[in-house]
Amino acid sequence: MLISPLLAQAISVEADSLVYEGNKMIYEGNAILKRGKGILKADKIIIFLGEKGKAEKVMAEGNAVYKEDNRKATAKEIIHDMTKNVIILKGKARIEEGKNFIEAEEITYYVDSGRAVARGMGGRVKTFYAEEVGDEKAGHSE
Repeated sequence: MLISPLLAQAISVEADSLVYEGNKMIYEGNAILKRGKGILKADKIIIFLGEKGKAEKVMAEGNAVYKEDNRKATAKEIIHDMTKNVIILKGKARIEEGKNFIEAEEITYYVDSGRAVARGMGGRVKTFYAEEVGDEKAGHSE
């Protein structure tokens, strides 16, 4: 899995300020959202709540970075739509897992299917994949 769902568990959020507006909780200034082993940081994090107060969407704006284990995702904006279980990275999007990475102007990750779509949006998509050397005896005959 490229990126784990941001709100699959209980969360905590810290920021310089919080404004609660109707169905939105707007955290501004060094905003940090923690969920399990995952940490989302951005200049601003907005949590959109549904009718029953359940989080339906999270938007991280400005220098957005998500880290979990050996994975890291960066973009100008990261959006997680929990109703569709889709994560969208917009603006200089990059996902790293160990030495491997993918870069594009926009990356959409469909959590349920594990499918990712990268779009250059006028630019190019760039990837790097380093094969791991295991204990296999590739190329050896006995």
